[in-house]
Amino acid sequence: MRPVPQPSPNGMRPVSLDAIPERPDNGEVVARCRAFGCLTTETLNRLASKSFMAYAEKGQMIWAEGSPAEFCSVVGVGFVITSQKMPNRQSLTVELLGPGQTFGLIAVLQGKSLPLTATAATNCWYLKIPAREARSAFTDSRMSEIVEDLQSRLRRSRTLAACLSSLEPEERLEAVLRVLADSYGRATSEGIELEVPVSRRDVADIAGSPEQAIRLLERWELEGLLAVDKSRFVLRRPEGMGIVRSAD
Repeated sequence: MRPVPQPSPNGMRPVSLDAIPERPDNGEVVARCRAFGCLTTETLNRLASKSFMAYAEKGQMIWAEGSPAEFCSVVGVGFVITSQKMPNRQSLTVELLGPGQTFGLIAVLQGKSLPLTATAATNCWYLKIPAREARSAFTDSRMSEIVEDLQSRLRRSRTLAACLSSLEPEERLEAVLRVLADSYGRATSEGIELEVPVSRRDVADIAGSPEQAIRLLERWELEGLLAVDKSRFVLRRPEGMGIVRSAD
């Protein structure tokens, strides 16, 4: 039985049942998280059992910049955007995060407040891991390794995701596809296939100006630059969109 969405705290109306992605398993989400790769199976199982899955509809704020780091999260299904308020009060997108990626973990491990606002870019499920459980899972050496890895990811993402603040729809769309290819791209004979379910509408919504983005995606399909089949996304000629995957 699919869960019934509750009204969101920000007053947005609940989405229709058909729009709700299937709820993932806690254990599968924890096991898929790259940041937890150094942990033992026993520790992963404990994290999964002490955590709980939360649902957010597109546009719903998960937490605000400056909030206490009471928990960190791992994206289960869908995508989350983190952003930072600038002096001119505009929001600058910092990261685009998808399945298996963490957010809020550095703040939890360092005992600091959350430096970025996290917002659901699509309807999504995310695993909430209490701060105490996350901190107990890492030794000092592992904590240092995790912080270094996540900071490196953040530096790479800042350069790419900053393009999302561009006024040009095509540049925003290219930036979204570049981030997705970098994080989830798998080289195939057809091109770069994204290994996570993502629809044409998801990509357009993340890029902003959805109707313009949809038209651009359709044009690129006609030009043979990409292929989209339901939730299967293949960048057939990524170089034609200025997309080159970064080295890990």
